Amino acid sequence: MAKSITRGHPLHEDLVSHVYILMDKYSVPEEDLPRTFVRFAYNQWNWYQSDFNKTFRGSANTVELSDLLPDDMDDMAPSALKLFLDAYMDQSPADETDIFCREITKMYLYGMTYREIMAETGISLNIIHKAIKQVKHDIHHSYQHRDSPCIADL
Repeated sequence: MAKSITRGHPLHEDLVSHVYILMDKYSVPEEDLPRTFVRFAYNQWNWYQSDFNKTFRGSANTVELSDLLPDDMDDMAPSALKLFLDAYMDQSPADETDIFCREITKMYLYGMTYREIMAETGISLNIIHKAIKQVKHDIHHSYQHRDSPCIADL
């Protein structure tokens, strides 16, 4: 089960041990053990701030710039990708909403989880998700129209 959750990652054996130690703290009925194990293992593997991730995976869950960009940008070299994203994030924001969305996205890019951003700012998870989604949309739109002349330039 752990091998399936980790998609064959070599750490699946360590995940099993870690989850059994965690489950030892609880008195789980025998018939619920498989289901509970899978839930614990999935959470420990996928939650960025889980004890397992902090201990064994370290920076494996840091956000890559390419995670924020549209899929059709894969043909760009990583350095060009970083330059494009840096240039976009350094542009002067159009309005207060744009400033808000970019600041939330910067927190996310620096490795904070949605829950950490929520704890730091008091903003709901739904609003955080929408802000990052808006920046993704804006980046995609900006990328698609990067070579076309600006209306102001005409």
